[in-house]
Amino acid sequence: MNALSEQRATSAVDFEKEIAALRTRIASQDMELTRVSTAIAEKTNALRNLLDQIYALEIDTTIKRSMTDSCLSLIETETIEKRLNIELTESDSTFLSKLQKKHPNLNQRELRISLLVKLNYDTREIARSLGISTRGMESIRYRMHKKLGLGKHQSIKTYLSELSIMF
Repeated sequence: MNALSEQRATSAVDFEKEIAALRTRIASQDMELTRVSTAIAEKTNALRNLLDQIYALEIDTTIKRSMTDSCLSLIETETIEKRLNIELTESDSTFLSKLQKKHPNLNQRELRISLLVKLNYDTREIARSLGISTRGMESIRYRMHKKLGLGKHQSIKTYLSELSIMF
């Protein structure tokens, strides 16, 4: 009886430690999310100011249109990135949770990349979102391919899509 009582007490202490660690992790991720959201908002405001300045210029309309289209495209990209950082759907959260359980060796960055790959973002868009080069992103995907235990000709995107359907 004493052994069972001690085992329960140890389990309860371990459980409380795990809860504390998860709370710390959540607080850290909340801080990171706030930092990223603020940075995106600042970039978007700077792009909007630049767009206003371009509209005020008296230059060739073709050049002006090209410049404004580029700014609008960047603003749209920033808006999408902000949405991705904030608005995870319940199915996205479930997918990430199941993926992490199946592949505990994936770090937070790789989990985020996995979600973006599953959502059909290409390597260039993901690299831009992470603030790294396309080549750096390709290296990360190569390492992820190994961590996921995929065969040489198996696609990460196909694997993640099939994995999400199984949930």
